[in-house]
Amino acid sequence: MRSPWAAIRLFILWLVLVGSLVVLFALYTPLDQWLAGPLTRDEIPQSADVIIVLGGGVVKEINFLPFGPQERIQKGIELYREGYADHVIMTGGVVKGETYTESQYMRDYAELLGLPSDVIIEEPRARDTYENALYSLQIMEEQDWHTALVVTSYFHTRRACNVFAKQDADITCIAAYPSEAFQHNPFRNYIEFRSIIRDYLATVYYGIKGYL
Repeated sequence: MRSPWAAIRLFILWLVLVGSLVVLFALYTPLDQWLAGPLTRDEIPQSADVIIVLGGGVVKEINFLPFGPQERIQKGIELYREGYADHVIMTGGVVKGETYTESQYMRDYAELLGLPSDVIIEEPRARDTYENALYSLQIMEEQDWHTALVVTSYFHTRRACNVFAKQDADITCIAAYPSEAFQHNPFRNYIEFRSIIRDYLATVYYGIKGYL
């Protein structure tokens, strides 16, 4: 008679094997964007009072913005140059264990790409998506702005924009996608795969907290 432990080991082995195949599949195929379908909300841009670009972290070891935040900023700049709004809010607070803010790095990167400094407003307090919305909407209220384009990574759009909508914001949701050069990069696909899984979990958590 087979030992129960032998059956458990076999089950764990199968889990590892299936998990490895899923990860490999994600690295070398467009699985990421398929998985992110339910998380994605991408709307047609409309003229607005302001563009809000959400932060997505800083690589502390090299003090540099990861791929995702760079693409969000690039999309925000594209919308500005196309005339959809005259101001851009960069929202991201203090990086854990550091003294600088995401919004500072976002501003620097945006200016490096040619966005005029006088159109940028930093929001330096937000530590998560809920606070991105909360503090950005406070800035809008102070400036008497009523409409916004919210820009974030494609897999983050539905959760982020639902948080804004929960706070009665008049927004249009804009998805930032990887550039063509990175769409078939295994390393980039791996990072994206982890972020997508994390966003599914975060969506459940935000639902429980009543943020959505």
